[in-house]
Amino acid sequence: MYPDLDPLFHPKRIGIAGLSSREQTWGRRTLSNLRDGGFDGEIVAIAPRTETDVPSVADLADLDAPLDLLLVALPAAAVPPLLERAARTGAARSALVFSSGFRESGPDGGLLEDQLATAAAGLPVVGPNGVGLLSRPGSTVATVSAYVDRKAHPPAGPIAIVSQSGALGFVAATLLERHGVSVSYYVSAGNEACLGLGELGGYLIERPDVATLGLYIESVRDADTLRQVARRARQLGKRVVALKAGATPAGQRATLSHTAAVAGDALLFRRLCDDEGIVLADSDEAFADLLHAAGRPATAPPRPRLAIVTMTGGGGAILADRLAAVGASVPALSQATRDRIAGLQLASIASDTNPVDIGGGFYQDADKLPDLLKILDSDPDIDGVVGVFTFGDRFPGWYRDLAGHLAGLGKPGWMVWAAGLPEHRTGLPPGTVFDTIESFVRGLPAAIQPPDRALTDLQAAPDAAVTALAAHRRHGLQVITEADARDIVIGLGCEYVPTLVLEPGGPLPPGELPAGDRYVVKADTAEVTHRAKAGLIRLGVPASQVNVVTAELRAVAPPGSRIVIQPMAGQRAELAVGAVRDPQYGPAVIVGGGGTDIEDERTVRFALLAPAHPDTVTEVVSAVNERFGPLDTDALASLVANAAALIGQRPELTELDINPVLVRPDGTLVAVDALAVLAAPEENT
Repeated sequence: MYPDLDPLFHPKRIGIAGLSSREQTWGRRTLSNLRDGGFDGEIVAIAPRTETDVPSVADLADLDAPLDLLLVALPAAAVPPLLERAARTGAARSALVFSSGFRESGPDGGLLEDQLATAAAGLPVVGPNGVGLLSRPGSTVATVSAYVDRKAHPPAGPIAIVSQSGALGFVAATLLERHGVSVSYYVSAGNEACLGLGELGGYLIERPDVATLGLYIESVRDADTLRQVARRARQLGKRVVALKAGATPAGQRATLSHTAAVAGDALLFRRLCDDEGIVLADSDEAFADLLHAAGRPATAPPRPRLAIVTMTGGGGAILADRLAAVGASVPALSQATRDRIAGLQLASIASDTNPVDIGGGFYQDADKLPDLLKILDSDPDIDGVVGVFTFGDRFPGWYRDLAGHLAGLGKPGWMVWAAGLPEHRTGLPPGTVFDTIESFVRGLPAAIQPPDRALTDLQAAPDAAVTALAAHRRHGLQVITEADARDIVIGLGCEYVPTLVLEPGGPLPPGELPAGDRYVVKADTAEVTHRAKAGLIRLGVPASQVNVVTAELRAVAPPGSRIVIQPMAGQRAELAVGAVRDPQYGPAVIVGGGGTDIEDERTVRFALLAPAHPDTVTEVVSAVNERFGPLDTDALASLVANAAALIGQRPELTELDINPVLVRPDGTLVAVDALAVLAAPEENT
């Protein structure tokens, strides 16, 4: 699935193009870092700008054997020709380009980057515009980051980071070291002209010395490859942790419907992470904590019930409050468990409920605490055990033993070693010990077993919706306005308000006005998709004025517009259900608040990616019901699942906007507006 990247991360022969005598140049700094980092292979200067203290050749053609890794620190214009020669002659098996001046610099740089990608011709290339890589197992420090200037680092753990931001990714690596562990692999992906997050992460997740993959993401350029990496990680029993530092503006996609306008990058990315078991961080600190916590197998249930053992009652109370805020619980212990604790006859115990406060004289019972932990571990109503202890400067060996006992329980066990000395926490069981309560709480999601949402049988899109879609496509329409789009909505199984459609110029037929007291009258035209903004919708029209309002709308609407007339329906909430084909994430369904607030960024909304797992549909519908209900959850679940099936299976459909879907006082649902957009014929061939 991925190119062979062993030469990149485990090179034996490295070439540097762009080596000069000036100490602060990238080539010279990289050479120094390679040497200081323990690289014991051969280093060759390629066409150096000055005399060097390493072997050199005037050109790649002069090499007597291929390079494993070619490091490039040349002016941008010189990079594509160099890579072309390397690829064509086989002079290098991989390359890393530090050089900037490519797509990040503007259109001309973008053309130069395209030339670079073409020149590489299958040669695995990292960059351009990155800060290099770090491979401790390969003794390769091929980076100029100040991170490696700090010579003292904790032991490397089974953690790899791939970052689209070279500098900030190394910040996360530094924060990780608070836990007494450092990364084994780090690579700055740069502009990803050839190798992206997916290829680099895919290689690293396969390595036996990597248990956790961290992804520092600025923009998702290949969602499918990211999915594949996450799924492979789950197959291998490994974890992927992601921090997304930015959001792609919705305006980058062509939008006609409200759904497409609000289907933001952050919303869809979070859903992708939830679906694929990627643990999503919301800050640099949380990213580091999650990477650390993922060092333990993820076996805790979604809402874990935890027992707390502490020598500080205040610390236990604070942790209990913080756990409750993130969906975990600290249940009272059963009488049977409390009786077993009493049998230990702990000298200074202050509370045997939960948290279990063993008091300030806890050290008197050091030999009994392993038994206390086992008692809590065996309680069927407890999913994990957390110890909260402070300082430990007087008996660090005993604290370290305690951490080992917690790590060795049958259920997950952790220790908060607050205010302890960093050197005392180094080398402890991976993912077990945290330096603060907040750090542990931030890391806890990495210990949660991800849901298994592998799809076996795909739900078929309803025949009636497919038929309605096909009928309007045969008519050559690209924008299907409400007068016709309602057929698709009805085909999805959603009730639609009684609707009368008047053709252009046609009068209101006597006696055919739908039953009602007040009416909504709308001009229906493909030329104006957001009709409310254009003043083409009138609300609360009495029956006696429908003809008058119809004439007024025809006077201001584009020629050829139809008129849609509907009785006003009572409601206590307005929803929007929409489907969109996102250029990065693929088909998606967005559900949330509707009506005139649909594009307000404060509006609550939820996303699904098609094909949608039934559990995901249930999760989203439950969240909508909690926020906007009570409502008919079965009807909403059916509409959401059917919309996901339709957008997922019919590539000609690019947008479907059902807004609003009214929630009547009795909780039933009725749609009152719709819009569909089809791909242009050339886009669907």
